[in-house]
Amino acid sequence: MRGKAIAIEERAYWMARHEAGESLRALSVVSGIRREVLSRWWQRYKATGLKGLEPRSRRPKRSPTTLPTRLSRAVLRQRRKGRGPAVIATAVPVSVSSAYRILVRHGCNQLHVPAPREVRRYEKTRPGELVHLDVKFLPALRNARWDFEFGAVDDFTREAVAWITTEQSARTAVAFLRRVLDTLPYPVEAILTDNAWVFTMQQAFHCTRETPFAALCRDTGIRHRLVRPYRPQSNGKIERFFRTVNDECFNCRRLTTFQGRMRALERFVEYYNHERPHLSLGGKTPVERRLAYFADAGV
Repeated sequence: MRGKAIAIEERAYWMARHEAGESLRALSVVSGIRREVLSRWWQRYKATGLKGLEPRSRRPKRSPTTLPTRLSRAVLRQRRKGRGPAVIATAVPVSVSSAYRILVRHGCNQLHVPAPREVRRYEKTRPGELVHLDVKFLPALRNARWDFEFGAVDDFTREAVAWITTEQSARTAVAFLRRVLDTLPYPVEAILTDNAWVFTMQQAFHCTRETPFAALCRDTGIRHRLVRPYRPQSNGKIERFFRTVNDECFNCRRLTTFQGRMRALERFVEYYNHERPHLSLGGKTPVERRLAYFADAGV
């Protein structure tokens, strides 16, 4: 029964039955413990009583491959000087892997414990105050053409609008923004996007030019805000919406045509807005959050 430490009470129970006349072979069949183990217990029990039945350490008396304590101390001294395993191995007669294992064993494998990342969450106070908008690639279906998924999520209500197109261009970006403005039943005050060229020319050679998307924002009185470059978490609500669409819509069924994928997305967005409870909204749906806001406002 190696690998399992049996309590002294159970050992004493089997020794008492053997002392009462039951053979070790019969007890081995009943208990599942090898007869050699029971015999060893019996010899200890006869010699020292219950004390002989106490579990004993299985640690070997000798470990020839274990590094001496003095080497471990030398590795730790080098570590306190800010040296890594590769450099330590040049000063202490150990291999790089051995030095690393010593550092891990003593919890010193990281020179500086990374500070917990501060997550600054925010939420707007009314519908339409800020809408997160983005576009992403969709894997090709049976044809070799990429499709593109536009998405928009209101920061306060989490109400979503989504659309799939066959091209990523300024024209489709403008068409999607018009779709968002026609779909959301409240005015949009500001839109947050990344610096993609379909939204802004900021990263282009002609950075002073105004894109049709920016022109539409100006004409409709919408403030166009941009996230900091290489900071997608600033637009995290729309990124999380795209992930939810993948997990709960696109990856749950076999879609082979553009029309089929578009219909699946439309049904999911309807479910997302009207039926799916949102954890960040306390279990309410986006539409329920919007109706509750206007009911409290008396509108």
